[in-house]
Amino acid sequence: MTRFAVPVVSPKGLSSKVNEHFAMSEHFAILEVKTDKILSVKVLHNAFVKEGQKKTAEFVADKGVEIVLAGRIGSCMMSIFQDLGIRMFSGAEGSVKDAFKNYRAGKLTEVHPNKYLL
Repeated sequence: MTRFAVPVVSPKGLSSKVNEHFAMSEHFAILEVKTDKILSVKVLHNAFVKEGQKKTAEFVADKGVEIVLAGRIGSCMMSIFQDLGIRMFSGAEGSVKDAFKNYRAGKLTEVHPNKYLL
């Protein structure tokens, strides 16, 4: 089973809209996926949203997330996730369901921090 995280603007499950600003997201949809099928969705409140990017990244990692789907991810957050071994994909938009569908279709871009710019 693979666990995904998607930053969302409201706690409405698969119909929640993707939040464009990952690090400032107050809610995250956590998807449990097996063989490209969503088995469960939980939307969790990020109590660390005002404490900075590192706390938000740790909040997501503590949920056992292996893959992040987001609209955009800043370079600082990318570095943190890379250090935690979490894969990141950008270009997610619409609902959580749309983001996952686009991920499966190969329409999202896997992102990697450019170590030469750090």
